[in-house]
Amino acid sequence: MTPAAPPYSPAETWFRDSVLWPDETLIWSGRPGIFRSLFFNFWFCIAGAFLTALLAAFWWTSEGISDPRLPEIVLALGSFWLLSSPLRYGWRAYRTAYFVTDKRVVILRKGLFRVHERAFQASEITNFELKRLTGSRGDIRLRLSEANAPNPYQDDKEKYWRGRTSWYGSAPFTQYTDGLWGVENASVPAAAIRKLAS
Repeated sequence: MTPAAPPYSPAETWFRDSVLWPDETLIWSGRPGIFRSLFFNFWFCIAGAFLTALLAAFWWTSEGISDPRLPEIVLALGSFWLLSSPLRYGWRAYRTAYFVTDKRVVILRKGLFRVHERAFQASEITNFELKRLTGSRGDIRLRLSEANAPNPYQDDKEKYWRGRTSWYGSAPFTQYTDGLWGVENASVPAAAIRKLAS
């Protein structure tokens, strides 16, 4: 009697069948922490709550209800989009899986119509950092993104305030696809990534 194959998650089965190279060995697989992902860009939610409160105050103090106009519709949809950002990031985390092999780090995210793959070769891991969270969870940043458009204001800020990272301008910033966020047992993938990047 042959032993049964170990059970794989659907994401890991897809990875082994469609993404894993023949000469590659899977070292670690995991998922982002959904609670951590809810707070990835939480200031979006705060801005959306402020806009929603502002729109509610305008509506409450208006003398009569009229037909909605385009600016009001755009503001309402924009504030709802910002207010719902934690739910959107949580849904994205639910549909994302992380894989570390002996040759690269792969982030797979299931979209509506296809699977999105983001692979980091050893040369692309330019700004490795492990940030420990509660318990054994942690964030592993692999790189910092750079804006394509030059911005003199941000360039001056980076020039006089070195090492600062931000979420806008041409200074380095962190995107959701720049690392592994809220992973369980973060020391295991961190050790594999350190070995890969060295």
